Amino acid sequence: MSENTFSQKKIALLACSGFDEKSFVSLQQSLIALGASVKVISRDSGLVNGWVNNGWGLSYPVDAVLAETLAIDYDMFVVPTGERHSTMMMNEAHGRRIINAFLREQVPGILMGTSIQAASEQDMLAGYTYGEDAVCVDKNLVLASEDADTKDMVDALVNVVANTVDAAAA
Repeated sequence: MSENTFSQKKIALLACSGFDEKSFVSLQQSLIALGASVKVISRDSGLVNGWVNNGWGLSYPVDAVLAETLAIDYDMFVVPTGERHSTMMMNEAHGRRIINAFLREQVPGILMGTSIQAASEQDMLAGYTYGEDAVCVDKNLVLASEDADTKDMVDALVNVVANTVDAAAA
């Protein structure tokens, strides 16, 4: 897939305070480097806080709040890992609404680490299969372990998007 094709994509980066800052920043930078428009969506307005090791990390600006966000406005989504963040996101009615809409419509996306477990506990991943690999792809969803390599996750997402474009063209 060319960078030009990816640059036309709008990505929802869903984050509640307590997300793993390292994976968040790495994913955000990698997707922006491809030319994508990455928007941080959170239940918090203003700023959302990362988590580093055993304490709070930096604050990041929020582009839109969950309550005012529609999945249809985005081409892809990413939910990074982070126990605090994952629990809040999947227990938040608007978080579940948006993620369920992405999954129902088979919008390409990445679920990572604790977000996979939290989504499974909410029965959001019924019909999806994933194994012990660091990065698995099922349908249009990239399921990545907590310590998965960012490049591998983004490459898998790029392939999912390319396959979606190819299928639509056929």
